[in-house]
This record gives sequence, structure tokens and C-alpha cells, in this order.
Amino acid sequence: PKFIKGSADTEAYFVEFVKKLPDGTITADDVQPYGPDAYLHTGMYTFMTGPESDRQPVNARFSYMWRKVDGTWKIVHHHSSAVPKAPGAEAEEAKAEEMYPLAQANFKAWNDALKEKDFKKVAGLYSSKELSFLPTVSPKFIKGSADTEAYFVEFVKKLPD
Repeated sequence: PKFIKGSADTEAYFVEFVKKLPDGTITADDVQPYGPDAYLHTGMYTFMTGPESDRQPVNARFSYMWRKVDGTWKIVHHHSSAVPKAPGAEAEEAKAEEMYPLAQANFKAWNDALKEKDFKKVAGLYSSKELSFLPTVSPKFIKGSADTEAYFVEFVKKLPD
């Protein structure tokens, strides 16, 4: 890691960072005001990085100190670091990372079937054995394929065109 000070180093850092195609989402945060012209914003965020075919999550901690400089809000301090791995969790995390592309592909198949409004295709992605399904727009606890299909028959009718 490099201690970045100044505009040229900041720009050089982001030249490389944007090549990772980052897309961040704040998952928890806090703001501490320091008068009308400064505040500290701290928290956790997740960045999805990499090409569309192989996006990977990076969970990180952050702090930004924002200050009004000549009437414009500017970052005067920024720290971001990946959340440290739990001791002994490396093997489990490696398995999860290996499954991530599969999970994305399966979600895409499910989401595409919804977009097509194909209730049979959507319901076919659910197990006919040992199913535990708590649907979004129904109070029912669904445990079988017939109920799953019946749910999606009605669900896809509610999707916008």
C-alpha cells in the first residue's frame, strides 16, 4: 500500500482502480458532523469488481473526512480497507468464492425466467423435495412444487410489461 498525498497520486491511484469496474454499495454507515463545514463519514461498503462475466464482491471498511474548501465539498481524508478474514475461515471463504460465479449464473437464470414471465420455468428452478419457500407477495409457507408453480402463475401476472 502507498500513502497517497496530493492530487497527482490520487489521480494515479484511481486510474488503476477504475479498471476494476467498481460498483459500490454502502451497507452500514455513520456521519459525525464537525461544524457546518466538515464531517466524518464512516462505515462498511461492498464493491463489485471485475468484468460482467466474473464480478466479485469486496467487503470493506471506509472513512471519509469531507470538508468545504472554497465553497465546494472535498474529501480531505479517505481510508478504505478490505474487511480482514476471520481466523481459520480461509478454506470456507475459498469454497464460497468458487461458488460465486455459479450463484450469479443461477440467479440470472431465475431472474431471466421472471422477466420472460414463464411461471413453469421459474417454478422448475425450485426443488420438489425438501423445499422451504417464503414468497414475497404471499403469506403462505410453500413446501412443494405444485404450490410453487401456483404461486408463480399469479406472481408473473403482477410483473410490469
